Amino acid sequence: MKTFFTQPIGQLGRQNSLGFIGINVVLLVVFFGELDISRGLGNLINFLWGFSLFSLILAGYYLVQDQVPNYWREASAILGGVIIVGTLIEISSPEYTLDNGGFAPMYFLWAFNSLIYVLTMRGTGIFRPIYEYLSIFGYISILGASGSTVFLDYTIPESIQPIFGLGWIAMVVGLGYGSYVAWGDKLSSSTD
Repeated sequence: MKTFFTQPIGQLGRQNSLGFIGINVVLLVVFFGELDISRGLGNLINFLWGFSLFSLILAGYYLVQDQVPNYWREASAILGGVIIVGTLIEISSPEYTLDNGGFAPMYFLWAFNSLIYVLTMRGTGIFRPIYEYLSIFGYISILGASGSTVFLDYTIPESIQPIFGLGWIAMVVGLGYGSYVAWGDKLSSSTD
């Protein structure tokens, strides 16, 4: 157990990239399959999603630390803290779900910061271009969906919600698998 929690950041980043993809696949199957799952299982899946995203955000700084200023480390820690605390509040208070608009600001903040992150890293060779483009499309979709709730008190009509679903899938592939590949590239080229 100790080795799992004290492993090098690159291995942690790669494992949580796969975990993030896996949890999102489960969430898509549950959502599109309209499966009824118990509240406890739903809370566990939500926690695992938040924890894997938290870990990806924290590991992301170390992936690009040569390309960004040092204060990005603290900013990443704060953003990761917002994600994990928001996820825990969402688990403990069901009235603060995304369906009720409760955590749209958290998703907006995350997507806005992540879009800045991807645009800053664009063309540096850290992330492969296909994952950069998928992430950009995904974050813009999340910004549109959550921003309409946060700033306009507007719910996206069901007829165009599949576009935002495609954006979510693009973000999962761009962030999840893109980070996995980027960590693999960094680990294979490192001399440590």
